[in-house]
Amino acid sequence: MTISLSVSALPECPVKALVGRSGGALALLTGTKGGFPRRPGAMMALWPDGTRVGRLGAGCIDADIAAHLDRPGPVTRLIYGQDGPVDLPLPCGGQVQVALLHRPDPDWLSAIWDDRIRRRTGDWSVDLSTGRPDRSGQAAVGEDAFRMVLPPPPALQIHGEGDEAMALKALALALDLPCPGPDSRLDAFSAVVTLFHDHDRELPALARALGSDAFYIGALGSRRAQAARLAALQEKGFGPDSLRRLRGPIGVVSPARDPRLIAASALTEILAAYEALTE
Repeated sequence: MTISLSVSALPECPVKALVGRSGGALALLTGTKGGFPRRPGAMMALWPDGTRVGRLGAGCIDADIAAHLDRPGPVTRLIYGQDGPVDLPLPCGGQVQVALLHRPDPDWLSAIWDDRIRRRTGDWSVDLSTGRPDRSGQAAVGEDAFRMVLPPPPALQIHGEGDEAMALKALALALDLPCPGPDSRLDAFSAVVTLFHDHDRELPALARALGSDAFYIGALGSRRAQAARLAALQEKGFGPDSLRRLRGPIGVVSPARDPRLIAASALTEILAAYEALTE
């Protein structure tokens, strides 16, 4: 199985917690069926003293996973829910498969964290019989191999000085999403949003974004404003393929006038685009 999931930098990030404190185990969500609300690849760090960082469920399986910390061997495989040997039915139905790595490789954890800081995609294969991780290009393939593709989180480059820009930046920071400055390098996991009411001010940022690999480019304004900016960018030499990348009006709710709604709507659209990119 292959999963793709970004690594958080929040204080409760399991990888960061295990890098900073030894003696813990790492629980990996390796498979789901039905309506379980987490993607495979979700992680939780656990210690014998009862400390847990992160979660795999809404409390319905996490405590039971912790009860298996004293099991022998490098990995304990657990199945919850439908047709599982653990008598713990899931409220959402379906089935959850978990691999509890009792002694996760500290060099591997440090490498995951280093990739996250440097905005590199980590591609790993974990042997679920031994817990051994390898870069996927160096790993054997088999039924016990669990491939993890760990892309950088979405970075939001926000242009604007009004209430909409302030609200979007506040939401992004609350989710611990990077918000690089206006002149920062854009990568394939960057989103660029312009939130100007004076639309002439947005053109340099949009032109720069269209020349990059940014996965999302959007601009505040009406359909009339979108038509005008497309015409202006066409005059600057951008062709149809480039201009199709520019979203406007932005957001999943349109029209919207409240700055908070505009920000939440735009962020929802950005995260949905990131989810589609990393599936």
